[in-house]
Amino acid sequence: MHYLRNWVLAAFRAEHEKQRSPTFQTLEAYDQTLFDEYDNQLQNQSDPMIPLSDPFNRSILVYFATRSLATAPATKVKHAYEFFRNTQPSP
Repeated sequence: MHYLRNWVLAAFRAEHEKQRSPTFQTLEAYDQTLFDEYDNQLQNQSDPMIPLSDPFNRSILVYFATRSLATAPATKVKHAYEFFRNTQPSP
């Protein structure tokens, strides 16, 4: 998987409220969908203060992007970075 399983599960449950216990294969497929939709934008909009080499950072940014009310992936990722910077402790 590209992202931490607990964050993929949280995003999945938020979008699929009636399917509370997805199989591992379902989560793997959803993880790939998230990767295909958001990873390029994560790289393009990267912030030196938020290292993408950290699996937690990548995972929570994708989760935040899925919760954005925007429609375009680039805007969702922009919102995710803004939310992350405003809510996570900085070094």
